[in-house]
Amino acid sequence: MNKVQAMARIMVLLNENGLLKPGSKVYKAVRKMASDKIDRLGPDTALLQIIEKKDQLLDQIRMLNMWYKVSGKKPPPDYL
Repeated sequence: MNKVQAMARIMVLLNENGLLKPGSKVYKAVRKMASDKIDRLGPDTALLQIIEKKDQLLDQIRMLNMWYKVSGKKPPPDYL
């Protein structure tokens, strides 16, 4: 699997119930996190790690969505 395929699978996996809106700050943060993880670990290992931590990541994405909705401010840089 290459980087593009891994990124597509990760974004589909983490976009449960339309949680991520393309172009939103949360969407961009998730893509950056996934891209960094793929660069560090390789596509296959990054995908496996994200699958293992899917529930935790979905909770963090929900919290980020609420954070932006309520405060409009950027959360801490290492949140995801």
